[in-house]
Parts: sequence; structure tokens; C-alpha cells
Amino acid sequence: MTKEEWFEKATEFSMGICPIYNMGVYIETRGPGRWVVKMDRSNGWVLGKDAEWHWEPLPSSRTDEFLNNTRFQSPDEAYEFWVNNVKEKKNLYI
Repeated sequence: MTKEEWFEKATEFSMGICPIYNMGVYIETRGPGRWVVKMDRSNGWVLGKDAEWHWEPLPSSRTDEFLNNTRFQSPDEAYEFWVNNVKEKKNLYI
């Protein structure tokens, strides 16, 4: 398989350890045109377009407002948003 074919099939990209939170950061697909920036694999925190980390509820409890805030159209958009907007550590609350 070519590199391009591998990328077309990928559903998750590891961004390594976030230097601010000291946890792994992943960009993960949630369906066509829906990508999230997720903190740590076992953790439920996803980055919102408001530059805040949000606890991701079960699928049946996710509102349209939550989905619109936490979903990006591409892994590139998700990555750029994370790099440009997560500059300092903030307390995480559920």
C-alpha cells in the first residue's frame, strides 16, 4: 500500500505528548468530515472551537451545540486549531 492509501484509511493520528498538559494528544475521526482533538486515549477530553477542553459525553447525550463546537472538518483543521490555540494549561472540570 502507498503512503497516500495508508493516510486515506487512517482513523487516528498521534500528535505525541502535549508539552502543556503532559498527556498524549490524538486527532481522531468521528465520521466523514468530523474530526476531534482528543487528550489521551483513555481520557474523554476533546478540544472545542472555543479553545477549551470539554468532557465528551456518551453519544446519546451529545447535543448539536457540543458537536458543532468540538468537530473539525479535517485532521489538518484540527491540528492547526490545536497548535494555534492551546497555549497555556487550564483547569479541567467535568
